[in-house]
Amino acid sequence: MLNSTEKSPASANAIGPLGLMLAASGATLLALTMAATTVAAVIWAAVKLLGLPDMVLYVLLVIGILPTLWVTIWTAGRAWHVERRLEQGLDVDTPVFKMLHYFSKR
Repeated sequence: MLNSTEKSPASANAIGPLGLMLAASGATLLALTMAATTVAAVIWAAVKLLGLPDMVLYVLLVIGILPTLWVTIWTAGRAWHVERRLEQGLDVDTPVFKMLHYFSKR
């Protein structure tokens, strides 16, 4: 039995590359759907509340893709990074909020 301060052996948490990909993909898809629906709902509500034409809605939805993509790309890198650390028996570290930080070679 491990104490809360001891590091668990890496083999106890090993799920392999397929498991890493599935876990990271699940977190990424969740971030994509949640961000996209949130952005779309806020833009749609604001446009309808202000009585703006539908063309403004379409333009804002296209612009709203940018933060959605940022969140999705960052989450994909972060999820892959965290899953790799957990497989190695390490603890989760503090997130770095730079878009391509987790994709750089170290």
